[in-house]
Amino acid sequence: MKRSEKEIAEIKELHLIAFGESEGPMVSELAANLLADPKTISIDVVRDGKRVGNILFSPLTLVDHPDKKCYLLAPIGVLPEYQGDRIGKELIEEGVKQLGAMGVDAIFVLGYPKYYGSRGFAPTWVLPPFHDTLTRIDAWKMREIKSGSMAEVGGKSIVSDAMMKPMYWDTTRRD
Repeated sequence: MKRSEKEIAEIKELHLIAFGESEGPMVSELAANLLADPKTISIDVVRDGKRVGNILFSPLTLVDHPDKKCYLLAPIGVLPEYQGDRIGKELIEEGVKQLGAMGVDAIFVLGYPKYYGSRGFAPTWVLPPFHDTLTRIDAWKMREIKSGSMAEVGGKSIVSDAMMKPMYWDTTRRD
């Protein structure tokens, strides 16, 4: 679903605030660039008429398995005053529901290993873009949506042009 300019501006602002001064500008711009792609799926959580969380899913292609339908989760942002209220979990689960209805095989994410591990994401044989520069390979995880569809699937992956930049794959700050 294509977002209006007003919605895109609101989503950019949400990610700017959610990620703070150091990462906010970069993530906010990434969100805008991803939203320019009609294949990107954007999901919001609204509380009292206010957008308090947003998650984006963009297509991910497996080089050796182009028949697999996969998406990358990035970014996910929740306004600071709502962090800890399970908004992130709600966004992820709604994404799994919507992507599952679309016949998607799996969702991939590069993020905090403990957080995503607790949300059903597990290690994978699929390599992320710029895998040779990762300092935390355990930050790269997959959540299978279509049961059994990713068994013994590995190899390289490619993401949308907006995400194919080394700076988005830097894991030196993830714990």
